[in-house]
Amino acid sequence: MTLDMQGATAAIEEYFGHEVLTDEPTWASVLIDQAPATYESAEDLTTALELMHLRHAQEQPATD
Repeated sequence: MTLDMQGATAAIEEYFGHEVLTDEPTWASVLIDQAPATYESAEDLTTALELMHLRHAQEQPATD
């Protein structure tokens, strides 16, 4: 299976949420451009993102 830019975009949106394309357009576009040359599938891209622990920080509940 070959990863194309459309597949990379879909994988990145699924992993980070669709807001990433508007919240971080420069970073997301570089990743989308480079992903097809680096990863063979959307699963490979997602696995790499998980290994790098790249996720939006989620708010932690306040502790009293």
